[in-house]
Amino acid sequence: MTNEQSVLLAESEIEELKQKYMAHLSPVVLRLHKDGGEPTLQELLTCQQLGAQYFNFVENFVGNSGLLGAHANGKWISGFAETCHSILSAYIVHVNFLRSHSATLKVALEQPNANAYANMQRMTKEYLSKEQWQQLENSFIESSLPTTGFKFAGANDLKETPKWQLITGLIVGVVFAFLILVAVIFIPNPTSTQFFIFRGVFAISLAAIAAIIPGLLNVESRFQKFSIKATGAIAVFVIVWLLNPPALIGS
Repeated sequence: MTNEQSVLLAESEIEELKQKYMAHLSPVVLRLHKDGGEPTLQELLTCQQLGAQYFNFVENFVGNSGLLGAHANGKWISGFAETCHSILSAYIVHVNFLRSHSATLKVALEQPNANAYANMQRMTKEYLSKEQWQQLENSFIESSLPTTGFKFAGANDLKETPKWQLITGLIVGVVFAFLILVAVIFIPNPTSTQFFIFRGVFAISLAAIAAIIPGLLNVESRFQKFSIKATGAIAVFVIVWLLNPPALIGS
């Protein structure tokens, strides 16, 4: 099963859990509003169970969605952040409904864990407007519910460069640099065309070596009415390509 299929399957499961939850809760709420019929203990316990299954599944899916590559799709992640916003709003209603019938349950509802639904909260904060997530955060605060996800961002993903890529970059850089060194020794006075090629190959070799060195190098340069912005290995290439030390010395 591909990652895309796993995401679609999870979304289908979310919808199924939501329908089960709503199918149980709707008649209970309708009866309550129609004739004031209080929900039974069993109805409340079932509501609590189905709600926990629904909300917890979504929370876990948010945590795993990055592993499935779903965050790479901008439209999907924006839409899912909106879904998380709606689900968190529904969670507030769910908790307050159960609290309002604590007498029937005969026990006070346990306060959710401090990190409860933090993944969904982070999702809404990262991909929705500030006004939207702050309004939702205030609703959580008013209902005495945890807001850890709104206050603390998750750790950034570690992007590890494959070893084969590091080795290839090092080999290419060293080989090209060696070829340029040999060419400079045997052709001390290259033509303008040869020098153009030498400089280009030398820039590529240094960029390949720089690609395996940790850290970032940012360069912004204006060259013949063009604005150039580069980062990392490309920045090294831009520096070597645009800067002509022999010409500077000659001037």
